[in-house]
Amino acid sequence: MAEIHYARPGAGWRMARHIAIVAMAGLGVIAISQEYQPALLEWAASDPARMRSRAQLLIAAAAMILLAPLAGFAVYLWRLGTRTLSEARFPPEHHDVIKDVLVMRGADARARGRLLRACATTVFVLIALMGLVLLRLATLS
Repeated sequence: MAEIHYARPGAGWRMARHIAIVAMAGLGVIAISQEYQPALLEWAASDPARMRSRAQLLIAAAAMILLAPLAGFAVYLWRLGTRTLSEARFPPEHHDVIKDVLVMRGADARARGRLLRACATTVFVLIALMGLVLLRLATLS
């Protein structure tokens, strides 16, 4: 008989609430950046001798704001994959799910854990590449 990992009551609503909070935070960041963009551009151009370093600072800040959520997602995937590998069970024990799912055990679960960690590694590599592209953009003359 197949083992079922039952959904935790209210997990779907909690997930929707978290997504809404993150979306609102993202909209707030966009609104703030739109509001202060003229002032930041004026600050960067106000001192011609330091304009390049100020532009690099603004690009670095934008990179952090853009890449930090992706890094958080990659860490989540890595930790989920690690728990799956250590327990040889997917989903791991005490992991909230929004609907009832069949439990994978043994080799299938370990394969899923390795896949999750490979996805996390891919996201980390993409973050590093995007960071290098933004660094290159910041150092163009």
